[in-house]
Amino acid sequence: MSFLVSGTAGRMLMVRYWSGMERFGGVEAYNPEELFTARGITSRIEVLEVDIAGRRLVPVRSLGRYAVFIGLTHCLHISTETFPSISADTIYLGCHHQQFRGFGIYHINNTKNHPRTEHNDKFVFDISRYLYQPAASPYNLDEYLVFYVDRRHRYSKACINHTSCLFS
Repeated sequence: MSFLVSGTAGRMLMVRYWSGMERFGGVEAYNPEELFTARGITSRIEVLEVDIAGRRLVPVRSLGRYAVFIGLTHCLHISTETFPSISADTIYLGCHHQQFRGFGIYHINNTKNHPRTEHNDKFVFDISRYLYQPAASPYNLDEYLVFYVDRRHRYSKACINHTSCLFS
């Protein structure tokens, strides 16, 4: 899966999620530090800067003091200086993707303090509205944004990155 994220100063990022690395040349073809396992499936996430003028994708090793939220209907690039409760240099999956991927948070630079991935947030499926909702409230800003990036917006069109999304 690939997601386009509008960054700061006109910067465009692409976040790619590769699941089942055995099908993409085998795990031996990749740096072991870039791989992680969730629900028994070896996966990889890469962040790239879109260089439109150069017609290329440039690998990004760090988001610095930013975090990215990726979902079915929206993608957000958030400053952790403005919102210090959000973990920097981190990719948050929307609640829909969390349900099927087995993790909710991916730290780009794995450290002793943070494992590469962290658990899912708690969401329940509301069958009457056909969407996930946070299981308990009140909830933190990061939990709200994880829910928001998958939310269908009745009064607005899909965002530019998701013009053909099924939730638009």
